[in-house]
Amino acid sequence: MADLNAIPGLKRRISSTRARMSRLALFRAWWPFLGFVALFLAIALAGLFDRLAPATAAGLTLAAIIAAVLLAIRSARRYRSVPRGAAEAVLDRQSELRPISGLRDRPARPQPDGRSLWQMHTARLAEAAAGLKVPGFGDEWRRCDPAFLRFILPLVLIGLTILAGSEAPGRLQRAALPDIAALAGADDMTIEAWITPPEYSGKAPVFLEADMDDVRVPAGAVATIRAFSRSAPKLKRAGETGTETIRFEETPDGAYEARTKITGDTELSVRWWGERAAWNILASPDAAPSVSFASLPELTDTDRIRFDWTAQDDYGVETLELRVWRREPHPAAPDAEERLAVDIVGLDRREAEDTAEIDATRHRWAGLPVNVQLVATDAAGQEGVSETVPFTLPEKLFLQPLAKAAQEARVTILREPRSYEELPENRENLRPDTMNTASSGRLSAAPQGVRRAALMLDALTYAPEDYFRDRSVYLGLRMAHSLLETAPDKAEADSVEPILWAVALKAEYGDAADALRALKAARKALEQALRDGAPEDEIRRLMKAFKEAANNYLAARMAEAIANGLPEAPNQSDMEQQGGPALGGQDFEDMLSALEDLAETGASDQARQLLSDITNMLENLEFQQGGSGEGGFPGMPGGEGGEENAEEDMPQEERELTDALERLSDLLREQRELNDDTLAEQRGERRRGNGPSPFGQQDPSGQGEGGGETGEPRQGEDGQGGGLGPRQRDLADETDRFAQGRENGDGPAGGGEDGPERRGFGALEDGDRERLEAIRRLQERAARELERGNLGRAERLQDQATRELRDLSGELAAALDDLRAEEGRENAGQDPFGRPLNGGSGVGENVTIPEEAERQRAKDILEELRRRFDETENEDERDYLERLLDRF
Repeated sequence: MADLNAIPGLKRRISSTRARMSRLALFRAWWPFLGFVALFLAIALAGLFDRLAPATAAGLTLAAIIAAVLLAIRSARRYRSVPRGAAEAVLDRQSELRPISGLRDRPARPQPDGRSLWQMHTARLAEAAAGLKVPGFGDEWRRCDPAFLRFILPLVLIGLTILAGSEAPGRLQRAALPDIAALAGADDMTIEAWITPPEYSGKAPVFLEADMDDVRVPAGAVATIRAFSRSAPKLKRAGETGTETIRFEETPDGAYEARTKITGDTELSVRWWGERAAWNILASPDAAPSVSFASLPELTDTDRIRFDWTAQDDYGVETLELRVWRREPHPAAPDAEERLAVDIVGLDRREAEDTAEIDATRHRWAGLPVNVQLVATDAAGQEGVSETVPFTLPEKLFLQPLAKAAQEARVTILREPRSYEELPENRENLRPDTMNTASSGRLSAAPQGVRRAALMLDALTYAPEDYFRDRSVYLGLRMAHSLLETAPDKAEADSVEPILWAVALKAEYGDAADALRALKAARKALEQALRDGAPEDEIRRLMKAFKEAANNYLAARMAEAIANGLPEAPNQSDMEQQGGPALGGQDFEDMLSALEDLAETGASDQARQLLSDITNMLENLEFQQGGSGEGGFPGMPGGEGGEENAEEDMPQEERELTDALERLSDLLREQRELNDDTLAEQRGERRRGNGPSPFGQQDPSGQGEGGGETGEPRQGEDGQGGGLGPRQRDLADETDRFAQGRENGDGPAGGGEDGPERRGFGALEDGDRERLEAIRRLQERAARELERGNLGRAERLQDQATRELRDLSGELAAALDDLRAEEGRENAGQDPFGRPLNGGSGVGENVTIPEEAERQRAKDILEELRRRFDETENEDERDYLERLLDRF
């Protein structure tokens, strides 16, 4: 047998032929599978799966996978590998000599004389084998692939891949790995997710969407995920502390909800038959606040602690406190400390600075050396502290012996840190029909300080008929002693503190102490209402209570001054000559009016500051003995001659401008009420009041000019605009009387040029009178339209008259501010109450009253917002205006 490998190129041609035959065999066996896969890939690259419903796409993919597996099994079974002999046979058939098979033959009976002949035959076969060629199998390919799919399908796939571009991998992935859970209803699952930052951060919620980039939120935010699905999914949370799974809880509306707090960088994923949604959340840490003393604490003239401070925090300081602890603490309580609240006035607390004043005279450590430190706390509970400053807490000075004794007993109780001793059981006193004396005699178990205070009080109240002029002081001390005798513990013993403090004040100041407590209580209630944004009616009620408390306090101080030897009420000139506080009645009324304006226009911080200044001024008010004179105490509400003296002391031009502003304010207020009532009538709503105009004539019986009692509808008011027309006409008449210098009579004022009937007339110039005349004409036209029932046209005329009145009031207010500024430069050596700035008690030096023009502008803005809110019908605009009005 000849060696086939020795024939040049024959082995290579046999291998090539075998490979071609193998490819042909593979194609014949696997072409259904390959064609099916190519078709699937073509559909996927074309994006057809993305257009199908998730359940449909998942079903098709699942069916395609099953079909592909079946076709693959069938093809694997049909495929047979091509042996080498088959390739040799194909090559051998190219020659009639069959050279490859012939070369494998050998002589059956070799003969010596036939060897040469066999070698010639072998050489001929080798030559024929060397001439064999690798067949192309073209006919076989045409028979099994007449459509040339083996070329067309790859080209189609390449073309679709080029067209799909960067989306090709995603399309293939979504087609090959569909959401199989959609077959179970996962495609109907709806996920709503949002992150709510901490309220103190002031940031809006962040709504999470699919395929979002990294989301950065403040640390402490709460992520809320709501899912609407057939069963409860799971929330997987991966963070710095590890991975945990949070279960969803079903809500009443049929949804499933889960919440988690974001304290650090976190990855969240919702899983239900696979991952439904995922987000990467980055948490911004909340830094601790910083605080420091801008100026060291110092004592004021009123025994308050005053200091300047600065505080910073990335989201704003929530609370500020003054931490106090004793430098020489009691051995029983070495770590005792207390914190005094510091009011934070500013709205923006990220970088706040202010001057604080704290009344610590009632503190249990008053008069003792202490250390103080500012502590700023943010909404997350983190604290920042300032440097430690040594200080001595101010102590209230009591001069009356009984007051000093009550104060000493009080602080003795408060400074005792030890608790009561435990008494042994006393079962004898638990028998029926017996008196339990042990339950009321607990003083023997009290600590030393409480026992000492009880002995002091017992000694103080000995022989009351000889030492007590005021029975209430005696009764207060005895009540405190009785409470100490029956107190079961230290907390109950400490409850006598307000009693002893009130007794000390009563013994020191008399009835003025009660009035001062009422004033402070009224101030505290009003201040809290301003801070919390209470309703307008509540603030108005508390404002009235504060005015009454201020009047009562001033009356009590005046009575106290008279009782202490002031022979008569000093007049203004006497008090100014002595450098004493000359509190003018108009000045005090201006303060209260400014306070009302600030509260009405929503300037709560300024209102609280002015409220504090007024209260401090009243507390520090001093009465000095003056010379003879007529009239009462200047500026005392209810005092005889107070208001008249204030007006007499006011310059003529300023008094005229003030009166003109008051009359214009009355006109403007009534015109605004008419505007509101007209609008309510136009909408078919109930009007606030149908009564006659306050400017109408009144008869002695108290009935209006239209008859009937005040507040009852007059005849003819049932019709459209029937009651509004006469009110508008009355207001027009009042405007005309003001412009002409007349009062309610028909003729000129009879009081002379300076008579009360011409109040405010002298401040009007010719241009102002012309503008008032134009306003009167607008009001007359509005009255006619109201009587005719044309509410829409009447409302437009009323609005125009309101704007004109408002503009005129603003101009007069600016003129009054300029006049007062000029007077202030001329009297630079005096404060607003006529006292010298370099002497006296300093009462009212820090009281800052906003300018009249500024307050008027705030009122105008508020009125314009209300007008636009009433007129607009756009819901979005109404919501926006309502939010603005809520700030007021």
